Amino acid sequence: MGLDVRHVESIEAVNRNQWNNVVDQSDLSCVYHRYEWLRAVEEGLSHEPKHLVVSKSENPVAVFPNFVTDLGRINRLSSIRPGYGGPVTMTDEEEALELLLDSVAELCTGRILFDEIRTYDQNYVRYHELLEAKGYRPTILTCRFTLDLSRGWETLFSEMDGERRRGIRRGHDSDFEVVEEDLDGRTLEEFYRDYAAVADRVGLPTHPRSFFRELHEFDDRIVVFSLRVDGGTQGRYMYLLDEEQSTLQHLFTAVTEAHFEYHAPELLHEHAIKWGIEEGYDTYELRGSPPDFRNGVFRFKEYFGAETIPLLVYERGHPAPALPVLNAGRTISRRLES
Repeated sequence: MGLDVRHVESIEAVNRNQWNNVVDQSDLSCVYHRYEWLRAVEEGLSHEPKHLVVSKSENPVAVFPNFVTDLGRINRLSSIRPGYGGPVTMTDEEEALELLLDSVAELCTGRILFDEIRTYDQNYVRYHELLEAKGYRPTILTCRFTLDLSRGWETLFSEMDGERRRGIRRGHDSDFEVVEEDLDGRTLEEFYRDYAAVADRVGLPTHPRSFFRELHEFDDRIVVFSLRVDGGTQGRYMYLLDEEQSTLQHLFTAVTEAHFEYHAPELLHEHAIKWGIEEGYDTYELRGSPPDFRNGVFRFKEYFGAETIPLLVYERGHPAPALPVLNAGRTISRRLES
């Protein structure tokens, strides 16, 4: 039987179990590919979905989640934001990929002048030649930081920068506890308040409250840790349980400047790393930063002794000359910010 590809305008047009089965059976998938995350993005953000599904005998064998995102006066098709994406297959790999990559180009009309594949798993490099043949060009816009949890807490702690170790030790001078919170309306509202304050302080855009409310439907893959000192909450971290990559992913931060005196970042990371080890995860993910050692976020995460991993983004212009224009704009922007 041959393969058929179709475009779906909402994840809800696809059977949840069938979609997640493709994700479960793919070696390159991650938690962001899952039906529930895509639904939260659709319902909580304004991004227009343009997903692709390849089927064989009416059973999905490959999927490619995409959202239309703003890029000033023009748009791009992203797989995916927020998160990471790319096409994933469970069988008929080459034929399915050809169908998906050709079909995603057909979705780029009107103001959609680019499409991008934001990869997480480094093994996406196996598609490098095919992607280049289809007109994609790789670039590195960010990097992520990981800890190998199989090495154990004592080894990881010993290899941290001295400042990180001192922060953890000083945090232990206080009477504190780190607790896991229920992902209810109160927790999400309080988390969002501090999350928005942090984003405003560092000049980053925030996702709307509506997106955080939708995360409640994904509560089996989300955990929130809260630092308690003298009965009060002094910072929270939110994590995604990435079973596909056996990774505990640090998702969002709700630690304000007022929480720094309690060494909240260090104590929350310590607790989460130990929790990840106990739960059997292979990797602890500190998420991304600009690939620049001069950047404060880069240095903070590097000082945890984490491995720096470049994140490849494959981009394609529609028409092709649009991509050099995009890159020229990035160069000008970096120069103005430096």
